[in-house]
Amino acid sequence: LPGSKVSDPQHSQKLLRVLRTFWQEQSFHDALLVVDGEELPVQKNILAAASPYIRSEGLAAPI
Repeated sequence: LPGSKVSDPQHSQKLLRVLRTFWQEQSFHDALLVVDGEELPVQKNILAAASPYIRSEGLAAPI
């Protein structure tokens, strides 16, 4: 939302902890990344946030 602010100074750290928990529990995965024949469940939004290449190539687009 435009102009909205998060008042909790620990918000980003809490968010990262929750995202880590999702990864550890293999929750909310919506794609498989295959590397050297190994399938890695991933969250496309996390890949896109972390990788300009994924964003620029549209690899995180809906299937």
